[in-house]
Amino acid sequence: MESYNIVNIQEIETFKKGESYKGEITVFTSDIGPKFLLFGNKSVYLNAFSYMLVLSGRATLLVDSVEYPIDAHSLCILSPLHLTNFRQVSRDFQCLCLCSRKNFIDRLPILNIQHRITHGMNMYHYPIVQISEEEKHLLASTMEDLRIQLFRTEHSYQLEMIQNALTRYYLEIDNILDNKGINEVTERVPQTRYANILRKFISLLMLHYKTEHSVPFYARQMNITPQYLTSIIKAQTGRTVNNFICEMLYSEARNLLALSEFSIQQIATELHFSDQASFSKFFKRWAGISPLEFRNVMVKSKK
Repeated sequence: MESYNIVNIQEIETFKKGESYKGEITVFTSDIGPKFLLFGNKSVYLNAFSYMLVLSGRATLLVDSVEYPIDAHSLCILSPLHLTNFRQVSRDFQCLCLCSRKNFIDRLPILNIQHRITHGMNMYHYPIVQISEEEKHLLASTMEDLRIQLFRTEHSYQLEMIQNALTRYYLEIDNILDNKGINEVTERVPQTRYANILRKFISLLMLHYKTEHSVPFYARQMNITPQYLTSIIKAQTGRTVNNFICEMLYSEARNLLALSEFSIQQIATELHFSDQASFSKFFKRWAGISPLEFRNVMVKSKK
Protein backbone atom coordinates (compact mmCIF):
# COMPACT_ATOMS: atom_id res chain seq x y z
CA MET A 1 0.00 0.00 0.00
CA GLU A 2 1.21 3.53 -0.79
CA SER A 3 2.64 5.45 2.16
CA TYR A 4 0.43 8.37 3.20
CA ASN A 5 -0.40 10.71 6.06
CA ILE A 6 -3.82 11.70 7.41
CA VAL A 7 -4.16 15.39 8.20
CA ASN A 8 -6.74 17.72 9.71
CA ILE A 9 -6.92 21.50 9.48
CA GLN A 10 -5.43 22.09 12.92
CA GLU A 11 -2.35 20.11 11.93
CA ILE A 12 -1.87 22.12 8.73
CA GLU A 13 -1.38 25.19 10.92
CA THR A 14 1.72 23.63 12.45
CA PHE A 15 3.29 23.56 8.97
CA LYS A 16 1.89 26.62 7.22
CA LYS A 17 1.59 30.32 7.93
CA GLY A 18 -2.15 30.69 8.20
CA GLU A 19 -5.01 31.24 10.57
CA SER A 20 -7.94 28.98 11.30
CA TYR A 21 -11.26 29.26 13.11
CA LYS A 22 -11.44 26.52 15.75
CA GLY A 23 -9.72 24.05 13.44
CA GLU A 24 -12.70 24.17 11.05
CA ILE A 25 -11.56 26.51 8.27
CA THR A 26 -8.21 27.94 7.20
CA VAL A 27 -6.67 29.97 4.38
CA PHE A 28 -2.93 29.97 3.69
CA THR A 29 -0.42 30.62 0.95
CA SER A 30 1.89 27.72 0.26
CA ASP A 31 5.66 27.91 0.30
CA ILE A 32 7.27 28.30 -3.11
CA GLY A 33 8.45 25.24 -5.01
CA PRO A 34 8.74 21.71 -3.60
CA LYS A 35 9.01 23.10 -0.04
CA PHE A 36 5.24 23.63 0.03
CA LEU A 37 4.65 19.87 0.43
CA LEU A 38 3.51 18.79 3.90
CA PHE A 39 5.18 15.41 4.09
CA GLY A 40 7.74 15.24 1.32
CA ASN A 41 6.87 12.49 -1.14
CA LYS A 42 4.06 10.99 0.94
CA SER A 43 0.46 11.29 -0.18
CA VAL A 44 -1.97 13.12 2.09
CA TYR A 45 -5.68 13.03 2.70
CA LEU A 46 -7.33 15.95 4.45
CA ASN A 47 -10.62 15.72 6.31
CA ALA A 48 -11.96 18.86 4.63
CA PHE A 49 -13.08 20.35 1.35
CA SER A 50 -9.96 21.90 -0.18
CA TYR A 51 -9.59 24.57 -2.86
CA MET A 52 -6.13 25.22 -4.27
CA LEU A 53 -5.78 28.24 -6.53
CA VAL A 54 -2.48 27.98 -8.41
CA LEU A 55 -0.76 31.37 -8.35
CA SER A 56 2.38 30.54 -10.32
CA GLY A 57 4.42 27.70 -11.78
CA ARG A 58 3.49 24.19 -12.84
CA ALA A 59 3.07 20.80 -11.20
CA THR A 60 1.38 17.45 -11.59
CA LEU A 61 -1.37 16.81 -9.05
CA LEU A 62 -2.08 13.18 -8.19
CA VAL A 63 -5.65 12.54 -7.04
CA ASP A 64 -6.16 8.91 -6.08
CA SER A 65 -3.19 8.05 -8.33
CA VAL A 66 -4.65 9.84 -11.39
CA GLU A 67 -2.33 12.55 -12.76
CA TYR A 68 -3.58 16.07 -13.58
CA PRO A 69 -1.26 18.78 -14.95
CA ILE A 70 -1.88 22.13 -13.24
CA ASP A 71 -0.58 25.64 -13.90
CA ALA A 72 -1.22 29.27 -13.02
CA HIS A 73 -4.79 29.08 -14.36
CA SER A 74 -5.87 25.98 -12.47
CA LEU A 75 -8.31 25.69 -9.59
CA CYS A 76 -8.15 22.35 -7.79
CA ILE A 77 -11.35 21.31 -5.99
CA LEU A 78 -10.80 18.35 -3.68
CA SER A 79 -13.26 16.46 -1.48
CA PRO A 80 -12.55 14.86 1.89
CA LEU A 81 -10.70 11.57 1.65
CA HIS A 82 -9.20 12.34 -1.74
CA LEU A 83 -5.70 10.92 -1.56
CA THR A 84 -3.43 13.61 -3.03
CA ASN A 85 0.18 14.18 -3.85
CA PHE A 86 2.29 16.34 -6.15
CA ARG A 87 4.95 15.50 -8.72
CA GLN A 88 7.19 17.53 -11.03
CA VAL A 89 6.78 20.70 -8.96
CA SER A 90 8.47 23.70 -10.58
CA ARG A 91 10.67 25.99 -8.50
CA ASP A 92 8.20 28.87 -8.85
CA PHE A 93 5.11 26.82 -7.99
CA GLN A 94 2.84 28.41 -5.39
CA CYS A 95 -0.84 28.18 -4.53
CA LEU A 96 -3.42 29.85 -2.31
CA CYS A 97 -5.35 27.27 -0.29
CA LEU A 98 -8.73 27.27 1.43
CA CYS A 99 -9.72 24.27 3.54
CA SER A 100 -13.05 23.90 5.32
CA ARG A 101 -14.61 21.03 7.20
CA LYS A 102 -18.01 19.86 6.03
CA ASN A 103 -19.70 20.65 9.36
CA PHE A 104 -18.63 24.30 9.05
CA ILE A 105 -20.03 24.51 5.53
CA ASP A 106 -23.26 22.88 6.70
CA ARG A 107 -23.82 25.78 9.11
CA LEU A 108 -23.79 28.38 6.37
CA PRO A 109 -27.17 30.16 6.33
CA ILE A 110 -27.78 29.77 2.58
CA LEU A 111 -29.26 26.34 1.89
CA ASN A 112 -28.56 26.22 -1.83
CA ILE A 113 -24.84 26.57 -1.07
CA GLN A 114 -24.98 23.56 1.23
CA HIS A 115 -26.62 21.63 -1.59
CA ARG A 116 -24.04 22.86 -4.09
CA ILE A 117 -21.06 21.86 -1.97
CA THR A 118 -22.53 18.42 -1.34
CA HIS A 119 -23.21 18.20 -5.04
CA GLY A 120 -19.52 19.03 -5.49
CA MET A 121 -18.78 15.42 -4.61
CA ASN A 122 -19.74 14.80 -8.25
CA MET A 123 -16.41 16.43 -9.13
CA TYR A 124 -14.65 13.47 -7.54
CA HIS A 125 -13.36 12.43 -10.96
CA TYR A 126 -13.16 15.96 -12.38
CA PRO A 127 -11.16 17.93 -9.76
CA ILE A 128 -9.42 20.54 -11.95
CA VAL A 129 -11.03 23.66 -13.43
CA GLN A 130 -9.16 25.94 -15.84
CA ILE A 131 -9.95 29.59 -15.16
CA SER A 132 -9.19 32.93 -16.76
CA GLU A 133 -6.82 35.55 -15.37
CA GLU A 134 -9.81 37.67 -14.32
CA GLU A 135 -11.44 34.72 -12.54
CA LYS A 136 -8.14 33.93 -10.85
CA HIS A 137 -7.79 37.45 -9.43
CA LEU A 138 -11.42 37.47 -8.34
CA LEU A 139 -11.09 34.18 -6.43
CA ALA A 140 -7.78 35.28 -4.92
CA SER A 141 -9.37 38.47 -3.59
CA THR A 142 -12.30 36.60 -2.00
CA MET A 143 -9.92 34.09 -0.39
CA GLU A 144 -7.74 36.91 0.94
CA ASP A 145 -10.82 38.60 2.41
CA LEU A 146 -11.67 35.35 4.16
CA ARG A 147 -8.13 35.17 5.53
CA ILE A 148 -8.49 38.70 6.91
CA GLN A 149 -11.69 37.70 8.75
CA LEU A 150 -9.92 34.68 10.25
CA PHE A 151 -7.33 37.00 11.79
CA ARG A 152 -9.95 39.33 13.33
CA THR A 153 -10.28 37.36 16.55
CA GLU A 154 -11.37 40.42 18.57
CA HIS A 155 -14.31 41.19 16.30
CA SER A 156 -17.61 40.75 18.15
CA TYR A 157 -19.16 39.07 15.11
CA GLN A 158 -16.15 37.20 13.77
CA LEU A 159 -18.06 33.99 13.00
CA GLU A 160 -20.68 35.90 11.01
CA MET A 161 -17.94 37.80 9.13
CA ILE A 162 -16.22 34.51 8.27
CA GLN A 163 -19.49 32.95 7.12
CA ASN A 164 -20.28 35.95 4.93
CA ALA A 165 -16.82 35.88 3.37
CA LEU A 166 -17.06 32.13 2.76
CA THR A 167 -20.54 32.53 1.27
CA ARG A 168 -19.20 35.15 -1.13
CA TYR A 169 -16.38 32.80 -2.13
CA TYR A 170 -18.76 29.92 -2.85
CA LEU A 171 -21.06 32.17 -4.85
CA GLU A 172 -18.08 33.17 -7.01
CA ILE A 173 -17.14 29.50 -7.43
CA ASP A 174 -20.74 28.64 -8.36
CA ASN A 175 -20.80 31.44 -10.93
CA ILE A 176 -17.59 30.20 -12.55
CA LEU A 177 -18.78 26.59 -12.66
CA ASP A 178 -22.18 27.60 -14.03
CA ASN A 179 -20.63 29.71 -16.79
CA LYS A 180 -18.34 26.87 -17.79
CA GLY A 181 -21.10 24.26 -17.52
CA ILE A 182 -18.85 22.22 -15.21
CA ASN A 183 -21.61 20.76 -13.03
CA GLU A 184 -23.56 19.67 -16.09
CA VAL A 185 -20.43 18.18 -17.67
CA THR A 186 -19.47 16.20 -14.59
CA GLU A 187 -22.97 14.77 -14.36
CA ARG A 188 -22.60 13.48 -17.93
CA VAL A 189 -19.13 11.99 -17.40
CA PRO A 190 -19.68 8.23 -17.42
CA GLN A 191 -18.63 6.56 -14.19
CA THR A 192 -17.98 2.90 -13.67
CA ARG A 193 -20.06 1.04 -11.12
CA TYR A 194 -16.95 0.73 -8.95
CA ALA A 195 -16.33 4.51 -9.06
CA ASN A 196 -19.96 5.21 -8.13
CA ILE A 197 -19.77 2.82 -5.19
CA LEU A 198 -16.61 4.56 -3.95
CA ARG A 199 -18.22 7.99 -4.21
CA LYS A 200 -21.38 6.84 -2.42
CA PHE A 201 -19.34 5.21 0.33
CA ILE A 202 -17.30 8.36 0.93
CA SER A 203 -20.48 10.48 1.07
CA LEU A 204 -22.01 8.10 3.62
CA LEU A 205 -18.81 7.98 5.63
CA MET A 206 -18.70 11.77 5.93
CA LEU A 207 -22.20 11.74 7.36
CA HIS A 208 -21.99 8.75 9.72
CA TYR A 209 -18.40 8.01 10.74
CA LYS A 210 -18.89 9.31 14.29
CA THR A 211 -21.83 7.04 15.01
CA GLU A 212 -21.36 4.07 12.69
CA HIS A 213 -18.08 2.16 12.90
CA SER A 214 -19.00 -1.11 11.19
CA VAL A 215 -18.64 -2.17 7.57
CA PRO A 216 -22.10 -3.86 7.46
CA PHE A 217 -23.83 -0.52 8.16
CA TYR A 218 -22.39 1.12 5.04
CA ALA A 219 -23.01 -1.98 2.95
CA ARG A 220 -26.68 -2.04 4.01
CA GLN A 221 -27.08 1.62 3.07
CA MET A 222 -25.85 0.76 -0.42
CA ASN A 223 -27.79 -2.54 -0.74
CA ILE A 224 -24.65 -4.60 -1.26
CA THR A 225 -22.83 -7.16 0.88
CA PRO A 226 -19.98 -6.14 3.22
CA GLN A 227 -17.65 -8.44 1.31
CA TYR A 228 -18.50 -6.81 -2.02
CA LEU A 229 -18.13 -3.30 -0.59
CA THR A 230 -14.76 -4.18 0.92
CA SER A 231 -13.48 -5.68 -2.34
CA ILE A 232 -14.57 -2.65 -4.39
CA ILE A 233 -13.06 -0.06 -2.03
CA LYS A 234 -9.84 -2.07 -1.79
CA ALA A 235 -9.60 -2.31 -5.58
CA GLN A 236 -10.28 1.42 -6.06
CA THR A 237 -8.08 2.83 -3.28
CA GLY A 238 -5.77 0.12 -1.97
CA ARG A 239 -7.36 0.61 1.47
CA THR A 240 -10.06 -1.28 3.32
CA VAL A 241 -13.42 0.10 4.42
CA ASN A 242 -12.42 -0.39 8.03
CA ASN A 243 -9.24 1.57 7.39
CA PHE A 244 -11.24 4.52 6.07
CA ILE A 245 -13.53 4.45 9.11
CA CYS A 246 -10.62 4.32 11.54
CA GLU A 247 -8.77 7.11 9.73
CA MET A 248 -11.79 9.39 10.02
CA LEU A 249 -12.21 8.59 13.72
CA TYR A 250 -8.52 9.07 14.41
CA SER A 251 -8.45 12.41 12.57
CA GLU A 252 -11.49 13.68 14.48
CA ALA A 253 -10.08 12.40 17.78
CA ARG A 254 -6.85 14.38 17.23
CA ASN A 255 -8.88 17.45 16.35
CA LEU A 256 -11.01 17.21 19.52
CA LEU A 257 -8.03 16.51 21.76
CA ALA A 258 -6.12 19.48 20.37
CA LEU A 259 -8.88 22.08 20.13
CA SER A 260 -11.80 21.21 22.40
CA GLU A 261 -12.20 21.28 26.15
CA PHE A 262 -13.95 17.90 26.13
CA SER A 263 -12.69 15.36 28.61
CA ILE A 264 -11.37 12.04 27.29
CA GLN A 265 -14.66 10.45 28.34
CA GLN A 266 -16.66 13.11 26.51
CA ILE A 267 -14.61 12.57 23.35
CA ALA A 268 -15.15 8.81 23.62
CA THR A 269 -18.90 9.48 23.87
CA GLU A 270 -18.84 12.00 21.01
CA LEU A 271 -17.22 9.40 18.76
CA HIS A 272 -19.57 6.64 19.99
CA PHE A 273 -17.02 4.32 21.56
CA SER A 274 -18.48 1.97 24.14
CA ASP A 275 -16.36 3.45 26.91
CA GLN A 276 -13.25 5.52 27.58
CA ALA A 277 -11.02 2.45 27.74
CA SER A 278 -12.06 1.34 24.24
CA PHE A 279 -11.38 4.80 22.86
CA SER A 280 -7.99 5.03 24.58
CA LYS A 281 -7.00 1.63 23.23
CA PHE A 282 -8.04 2.64 19.72
CA PHE A 283 -6.18 5.95 19.90
CA LYS A 284 -2.97 4.46 21.28
CA ARG A 285 -2.96 1.83 18.54
CA TRP A 286 -2.95 4.59 15.92
CA ALA A 287 -0.91 7.30 17.66
CA GLY A 288 1.49 5.24 19.73
CA ILE A 289 0.63 7.34 22.78
CA SER A 290 -2.46 7.73 24.96
CA PRO A 291 -5.08 10.47 24.33
CA LEU A 292 -3.94 12.32 27.45
CA GLU A 293 -0.29 12.19 26.39
CA PHE A 294 -1.26 13.48 22.95
CA ARG A 295 -3.24 16.36 24.48
CA ASN A 296 -0.32 17.30 26.74
CA VAL A 297 2.04 17.37 23.75
CA MET A 298 -0.34 19.65 21.85
CA VAL A 299 -0.70 21.99 24.83
CA LYS A 300 3.08 22.29 25.17
CA SER A 301 3.49 22.95 21.43
CA LYS A 302 1.20 25.99 21.66
CA LYS A 303 3.22 27.65 24.44
